Amino acid sequence: MTLHASVEVRNKLGMHARPAIMLFELVQKFDAQVLLRNEAGVEAEANSIIAMLMLESAQGGNIEVLVEGPEAEPALEAVIALFASGFDEE
Repeated sequence: MTLHASVEVRNKLGMHARPAIMLFELVQKFDAQVLLRNEAGVEAEANSIIAMLMLESAQGGNIEVLVEGPEAEPALEAVIALFASGFDEE
């Protein structure tokens, strides 16, 4: 089963290297596959920093998060919380 949620990019610089690394490190803690999709339909797996940089998601944009796997629920909650925190850039 795939869980999904929409998150807003809140940090001023959008999805750049630091948030991508933070998200990559976060999802490594879970037995789950995390896929991100921006408003233009570009997809990136959260286990690829370079792919996440290709999302080119700016502040105020929305990203759809799709998660599958045995730990999908806690992984999704953690990803939502990280986006909600603005990647601690504020």
